Amino acid sequence: MPIRIMHVVDTLERGGLENGLVNIIGRMDPVKFEHAVCTIRGLGANLDRLPVERVQLLSLADSGSVSRFHTPALIRAIRKFEPDIVHSRNWGTIEAVLAARLAGVPAVAHSEHGFEAKASAREPWRRVCFRRLAYELADRVLSVSYQLRELQTQRTGFPARKISVIHNGVDRSRYYPDTDDRARMRQELGIKQTDFCLGCVANLLPVKDHMTLFKAVAALPENGVDWRLLIAGEGFERPRLEAFVAGHPGLKDRVTFLGSTSRIPELLRALDVFVLPSIAEGLCNSLLEAMASGLAVVATAVGGNPEVVVDGESGLLFTAQDVAALTTHLSRLRADAQLRANLGQGALDRVRVAFSLESMVQAYERLYIDMRAGVRVPAVSAG
Repeated sequence: MPIRIMHVVDTLERGGLENGLVNIIGRMDPVKFEHAVCTIRGLGANLDRLPVERVQLLSLADSGSVSRFHTPALIRAIRKFEPDIVHSRNWGTIEAVLAARLAGVPAVAHSEHGFEAKASAREPWRRVCFRRLAYELADRVLSVSYQLRELQTQRTGFPARKISVIHNGVDRSRYYPDTDDRARMRQELGIKQTDFCLGCVANLLPVKDHMTLFKAVAALPENGVDWRLLIAGEGFERPRLEAFVAGHPGLKDRVTFLGSTSRIPELLRALDVFVLPSIAEGLCNSLLEAMASGLAVVATAVGGNPEVVVDGESGLLFTAQDVAALTTHLSRLRADAQLRANLGQGALDRVRVAFSLESMVQAYERLYIDMRAGVRVPAVSAG
């Protein structure tokens, strides 16, 4: 009999967690595994990428649940699907651990994928207590990076040895270098082939700290090489960022807000450099996708970023919110095409060896097989 897994997520909108879930479901053996996806706040754009013919979909928003307390609705959804395993992800779905236990599900997993705010921010004590309770109730607790595992251990006191690490993997059949795509996308966007083109793919939220990137490009010295900045993503920070651009005449014709888009692979191929200025991260899928596209990447040395980027070999790291350091990195990369090429090749090699989609899917398949067999705590962490 196949293993029946219910994945509980906040939404299926575009984002790293959601992209990763779609990749996992799409590539797991359909003979050995059956899937349901239950969302708290509705579906979203990633629904189009799910193999919906073999995935059951449930949404608490569609069921009329408007309470801030979702446990009763989750119990009903769980009993409808009758899973062998319930797997919740991030704080927004942590009630699913309690619901699964109350519904009598044989095995329960909970994953931490990232942050809603700064890693240094203090969480309310009620949240810390409930998170610790959920960890104790779950059969397996997972994290996408070792740094995130250590942080949750510090916050909750839950032993790090009981938290497995499974790194995200990147789909290299979708993300790869392509010079023809680069030329076509640049022509479509009105970017000259000789322009130095930067980009960032991230939700427009405070934790992603786009403002540091905007201040850095505003400080780029004029050196005869024109530059462009493409911003893909949507969020409530957009008006503030647009106001900053409007207030700096040198940025108005160089910064383009693309909003939410499904054309991320093509967009990445149009870039010279990918920038991730986040003040906190789990393990960023957009960073992996940029590296698989052969780009030189510049990222903050936070969260799982240093686990992905070997500084000076597969990208450049800088301290979060350090505008001067980011400006220096971008100036170097604008002036040195060979450096960009070397870092891009290093990025390609890095994701091929250490962050393949195949290894991630295999790790989750092993996880679910072990869970149904009753293995509570792993012998070693994956990743």
